[in-house]
Amino acid sequence: MEKYYMAAMGGADGFGNKSIKKLMDFCKSAKAAWSADIDDLIHAGIMPKALNAFISFRGKHPNAPEKLFSYCERHEFNLCSFLDEDYPPILKELDKDVPPMFFYYRGKLEPLAQRIAIVGSRENTSYGQNVALELGEQLAAVGFTIVSGAARGIDSFAHRGALKSGRTVAVLGCGIEIAFRSYKRKFFEEITENGVVLSEFPPQLPPNQGTFPSRNRVIAGLSRGVIIVEAGKKSGALLTTKYALEYNRDVFAIPGDIYAEKSKGCNELIRAGATLIKSAADVLDEYDIAIPQLKNKSEQSVELKPVKPKPNPTDLEGVAAKVFEIIPSDKFITDDEILMAVEELDPSELPNIMLDLEMKNYIVEEAGRYKRK
Repeated sequence: MEKYYMAAMGGADGFGNKSIKKLMDFCKSAKAAWSADIDDLIHAGIMPKALNAFISFRGKHPNAPEKLFSYCERHEFNLCSFLDEDYPPILKELDKDVPPMFFYYRGKLEPLAQRIAIVGSRENTSYGQNVALELGEQLAAVGFTIVSGAARGIDSFAHRGALKSGRTVAVLGCGIEIAFRSYKRKFFEEITENGVVLSEFPPQLPPNQGTFPSRNRVIAGLSRGVIIVEAGKKSGALLTTKYALEYNRDVFAIPGDIYAEKSKGCNELIRAGATLIKSAADVLDEYDIAIPQLKNKSEQSVELKPVKPKPNPTDLEGVAAKVFEIIPSDKFITDDEILMAVEELDPSELPNIMLDLEMKNYIVEEAGRYKRK
């Protein structure tokens, strides 16, 4: 039950990893920390705001550890703490920051896996999509576990590419229950079959501006290196590189069109010293991994090649097939136009259908509008 006492402390707003670690170090156990009196909290160095938040939360939820245990059992969520044997050792290397003291997950942890992150813009171009898919697939094929943030755009394509040939880790910017109740539930379930979905946040916490920097910090902390595929000058993905540099991780960037807004962040990173890569082979060369190990359809080259879309998809059925039929190839169409054209389409199903079509490379999305590729 130790880790459930630890995670229960994290339920207090503002009582984060630093406070938990201080109190754990002082009390020597999570159970004792949960029961600490005010004098112990003060002597442990807990700041007044965090101290008051913890005292208030514990008073309102005295049985929080036991309820959290039952909750995880009921929902089939696992909990990993800093003290567990399966806690990834690489996360403990964050000497400039306190590592996550615990995280919730579903899937299979591989603590000693070699991981590399692939991140980028939510508003990707077809160029960025193809690069993320190809990098994810090829690097996973040689044994890298691909880490990303599970957001739409580059993150999702990196995960999807990795699932074609190996493992992937999705680090959430929300509570894990929120993710598995979202329209991307099937996507997350697919990841858990050959990877893991994890979050350091309370399971029912919705995403907010404060959760994404923490998520990016974990992405960088879990990974040997971080690859930025496509990012504007103000892209949140660039924050991941900031953490990567602080944690002494490698930073790679894909070059882009000098006139393209979504490539300015990557190009600036390269100018500042990030390693320019054009293919998975460049990453393997940096790590002295033999290129012949790379599984590639041509078996002759590992250079990135555009992924050619299927002109006439045959694997679509029912409503999904009808949705695809009305999407034009010469102009963009909106969600409302799709809903008006397909009468039997439930609005709640549309996001999942469009995500699936985009992942299969049948359509392209731009600013919330769609057309065939």
